[in-house]
Amino acid sequence: MNDDTKITFKYKKQVVPPTPNNNGNKTNNNSSSTSGNGNSVANQEVISSTPKFPEPRTLPDGTQLPNYAATEGTVVYATKKIYLYKNANFKKDQRIAKYPKVKRINRPMFVVTDYARSNGGALRYKVKDVNHHSKTAGKVGYITASRKFVVKVYYSSMPKSKKVTVIAKRGVNAYKNANLTKKVKHHKTGSHLKVKKMVKHNLTTRYQLSNGDYITANKKLVIHGAY
Repeated sequence: MNDDTKITFKYKKQVVPPTPNNNGNKTNNNSSSTSGNGNSVANQEVISSTPKFPEPRTLPDGTQLPNYAATEGTVVYATKKIYLYKNANFKKDQRIAKYPKVKRINRPMFVVTDYARSNGGALRYKVKDVNHHSKTAGKVGYITASRKFVVKVYYSSMPKSKKVTVIAKRGVNAYKNANLTKKVKHHKTGSHLKVKKMVKHNLTTRYQLSNGDYITANKKLVIHGAY
């Protein structure tokens, strides 16, 4: 996988009502805008260098989610050895699959589809395995939601150095648009790229390079800093 086009995300669109400006006119916060070069920037949101976590959420069934919890449809990956279980109460005989600790670029990915609590109160993610070409691809079950073992695949902040290094074995593509369409260039493994801002696109994030092109902000494909 060398770009974000291999994973399909499902998300719910939240409509924000228009708010009046200083002149009493209404402006629609969901309207599309066009940049100076004519590129549409609809459904994009620039993210500040400091990540902002949402307030804790409570699901209809009463499940309390911590502010770091990944939202439904978000992709997460395992940083340490974990197991996929049949239910939220982790028992050895309920294991579906084992995911050993591996190098960053090979970390197993999952899409969060729901949440649950164990009998002891531990938060679990209900997930779908999206590791293409793997024997476990497509499997559904529960994994830990602990940040010690599972984190979001996409960066939520800018690199302090405003530079990223391409670590994907096949490199990454740069695109004209934030939805990763209209490929303009391919960057090989080890390339150092200057970024000027981060843009949120649906449930993923992108980095806009200093030349205006967009690349993925997937941690399996790029890493903060120059390496």
